[in-house]
Amino acid sequence: MKTFSRLVAAAGLVGSASLVATLSQPVQTAAYTTIGGSLDTTQRDFRVWNNFSDAQANNNISPNPSFPGQTGAVMAIWKGHVEWASEPYAGTGAGDGASTNPVLGSGGANFDNSFQGTATSAGTTNQNIHSELAGSSGGVLAFTETPISDGWRILYYSTWTWQDGPGTVTSNIDLQGVACHEIGHSLGLGHSSDPSATMYWALTSGTGTDQRSISSDDSDGVQYVYGAKSATKPRILSISGTLQIGTTLTINGANFSPTGNEVWFTKASGDGIPTKVLGVTSSANGTLISVTIPAGITDGDLLVAKVGSGGSSLSNAWPMDLGAPTSDPPVLTSLLPTSGPAGGFTQVTLTGTGFAGAAAVTFEGVPALNFQVVSGTAITATTPGGPVGNKADVVVTDAEGSTTKVDAFTYTANPAPNIGSVFPNVGGIQGGTEVTVFGSAVVGVTSITFGGAPGTNLDVVSATEINVVTPPHAAGPVDVVAIGNGSDTVVNAFTYKNLGSFVNLGPGKPGSLGSPTLTGAGDLTAGSATGLTLTLAGAVPLQQVILFIALSSLPLPLKGGTFYPVPILTALPFSADDFGQLVVAGAVPAGVPTLSFVLQYWCVDPTASFGLSASNGLQCSMP
Repeated sequence: MKTFSRLVAAAGLVGSASLVATLSQPVQTAAYTTIGGSLDTTQRDFRVWNNFSDAQANNNISPNPSFPGQTGAVMAIWKGHVEWASEPYAGTGAGDGASTNPVLGSGGANFDNSFQGTATSAGTTNQNIHSELAGSSGGVLAFTETPISDGWRILYYSTWTWQDGPGTVTSNIDLQGVACHEIGHSLGLGHSSDPSATMYWALTSGTGTDQRSISSDDSDGVQYVYGAKSATKPRILSISGTLQIGTTLTINGANFSPTGNEVWFTKASGDGIPTKVLGVTSSANGTLISVTIPAGITDGDLLVAKVGSGGSSLSNAWPMDLGAPTSDPPVLTSLLPTSGPAGGFTQVTLTGTGFAGAAAVTFEGVPALNFQVVSGTAITATTPGGPVGNKADVVVTDAEGSTTKVDAFTYTANPAPNIGSVFPNVGGIQGGTEVTVFGSAVVGVTSITFGGAPGTNLDVVSATEINVVTPPHAAGPVDVVAIGNGSDTVVNAFTYKNLGSFVNLGPGKPGSLGSPTLTGAGDLTAGSATGLTLTLAGAVPLQQVILFIALSSLPLPLKGGTFYPVPILTALPFSADDFGQLVVAGAVPAGVPTLSFVLQYWCVDPTASFGLSASNGLQCSMP
């Protein structure tokens, strides 16, 4: 997200008090820096040439199910990559992160790597390969060669003694931590001034182990480059099947396209290009994919690319172990508790044997909302919803088969709603505010009303939280009511205010990607701490865009389109991101008189007429 501070100062109007909204050049306040560029989805692969000469770099020979087929230096570097992933790797993120953040997979961006095995050389500067380099360069441990948009290469100097962990490294240099740092450079990040960040310019522990897990500043950086993880990004939640070439692989997840999905595997040849099965359909409302496992692949990563472009169309990576060990199939013996509300969200513990490789847990055929393999004899799972009175079969599946306990869980009536607070508790009279309703019992709630009007997009996210979007309503405080198996009311829990308005003045000028769109949201009230955001979408990626600002709208024909902000007050240059988007945030300072202003982006588009496209005009009116 871009930030802005003073439109008044930028426009030279501080003394006039005519317009003192805040819109100036973006000011980056985070500690991270960027080096320019980013990796598209054709550059998400990585390989390792394991030429590390130190015995300590390859003395970890204990297999890890999350990194199948690899040990030593290759596993350590693989762990460094998955730390930047969009979500916890293999569902739990279990691995060897730093003690302050042990979960591997903390990026939260539209970015995920694909492990493509080992290489037989260091390759060229854009083949995405890690390897050791003979010699030294003063205090430099390793370095990244970064064309960025066309790939990278990471080299580790051999004069240092590299260790692969997995435990604490008390001397020498931790390969996993340094790899995690250098991988950040390959993603387009520079050094950070935050000492707690993986991308900090110097090692914080002397060995590099602190760099194994990225910090919030690192997460902010990768989200700045690739965008925060989209709610529509495809997700792999588990896989099941015999995991042999030629057999059927079942992928459980979310947000898959109905048709046209691609399933990516790790190619056995190790040339860095995933083996892809194309044109795959999904079922169960985009949550289930069945695909025949192709020949020519090996242990590694599984990803799904849905129809679309950019990182938001590529799923998280999931480890896939071909030829899993035999003679230890799962056996489910019991679970506690044995009943819970029909709305789901009951935490149950499954006990049995052979659970180490569990890939799926279902209740009457419906995947658990989440599950975690605690040990070979225990799994914790969260129940999905089910019909009241239904006795659900519970099934645990791994690569060697499945086990079923018949009628093991009974769905009971939902509890009466009990809610206590709403956050945020203030929103605009036009509605559209996303709020979370908290309470001790929200399972089974089917509607949330605000002053008698039902909210939209209701989503029960846990046993104690519901997300909902407010409907329009007149200004003033209103009661919030949760309706389900009964109802519960919090009096005057939400207040509607006139926060101003954002009015679309008309169409823009189409370019090669159609007409860019400009929308606004938030609070236009002078002195508001909440502020507002302006979102541009549909521009040509990485091209310059100019935001024009005026106090009035006098639509004039221009370059085959319509120019709305006339007369021009000021013009501010920005650049669209990799997805042709730009988000600018700010606030109207206290003391500004009520007024309105008009905005419009004109965007560089080399293939459009006159080389330009334009967004719609947007009128922003203070309350």
